[in-house]
Amino acid sequence: MIIDLRNYTLAPNTRDRFIERCDTLLFPEQKRIGATILGTFRDANNPNGIVWLRAMPDMAERKRILTAFYSNGEVWKANRREVNSWIVDSSNVLLVKPVSDLMTPTTDISIVAMYTCLRQDPFNVAEELDDVSGAIGDVGGCLLAKLETDPSENNYPLHPIRTGEFGFVLFATFDPKLHQPLGFPSVEERKLFPTQQSWLR
Repeated sequence: MIIDLRNYTLAPNTRDRFIERCDTLLFPEQKRIGATILGTFRDANNPNGIVWLRAMPDMAERKRILTAFYSNGEVWKANRREVNSWIVDSSNVLLVKPVSDLMTPTTDISIVAMYTCLRQDPFNVAEELDDVSGAIGDVGGCLLAKLETDPSENNYPLHPIRTGEFGFVLFATFDPKLHQPLGFPSVEERKLFPTQQSWLR
């Protein structure tokens, strides 16, 4: 599995419209041609921020799916002008892959925390990943996904991705009453609200 982890900044007052268009038109079409939308989240501290994850079986399928949807697809062609007008910045994208199986999400109301640790040089990802994972459990969180950066070359260059960075991204779910910062100096933490149709939650 290969995953596009996409962080967008949207124009003010467009986030709900963007999510609605994705849920009703854009995501169903991407699923039809072979993608899996793992999660979509509102950034709790940025009213214009959204995070979403699109998984594909491998890099060859990634190229096929993105080409079919963005280059050749009628659904995107009919919606791209309006949707693109809502997006201020879509360049913050990482190519990642699961370190372990994705966990079954909760069905209760939850907060999702995203933990990102990236460096310019390779490092012992497994050791730091285990430290952060353990701390999540200590404060009552439950891991949803352990992801690490994938060095594969971007095979759909119309959508740029970040390169030259090494590390991991964790997603964990919390009862809203239990969520709290972990305080690792090398880890960026973000508090996210799952959308209604998000699988990870």
